[in-house]
Amino acid sequence: MTVKPEDFAAAQKASVETFFAITNKAFESMVKLTNLNIATAKDALEQAADLSGQALSAKDAQGFIAVANGAAQPSAEKALAYSKKVYEIASTAQAELNKFAEAQIAHNNQQVAQFLDTAAKNAPQGSEAVVSMMKSAVASANSAYDSLTKAAKQAVEIAETNVNNAVKASTTKSK
Repeated sequence: MTVKPEDFAAAQKASVETFFAITNKAFESMVKLTNLNIATAKDALEQAADLSGQALSAKDAQGFIAVANGAAQPSAEKALAYSKKVYEIASTAQAELNKFAEAQIAHNNQQVAQFLDTAAKNAPQGSEAVVSMMKSAVASANSAYDSLTKAAKQAVEIAETNVNNAVKASTTKSK
């Protein structure tokens, strides 16, 4: 089997395009996370200034304690909301990167199948058993990969459900 320069150039071009697409997705996620952190820091500074003013205007120790206690609940809720947003950004980025990986794996599987078909056509007489064994091994590997991928997706779904349930429970409990 001969590799043509056009095929090699096309493969290189596809690799470069995939690299930049993945890099752009990762950069977009970093920008989202940075914007979230800036907004969170700004909000925290505003809240600190407001609470400082309230604490300084307290007439006695009970007023000061009331201000401190009143700040605890909103702070916990904001921390929970922040964590949820970070998780959403990360899971979205992971899902997009998984799409790239799955597309690349499907493309590689197609190339292996084409290679095996070409090898079978050009193989010497009597080597059908070897080619068949190779095709069977590739099919088994793909089946195992599919099973592992499904199990991993189910584990992620269960973890997401548990996180969401924990968030709901803590939000309900704090109210």
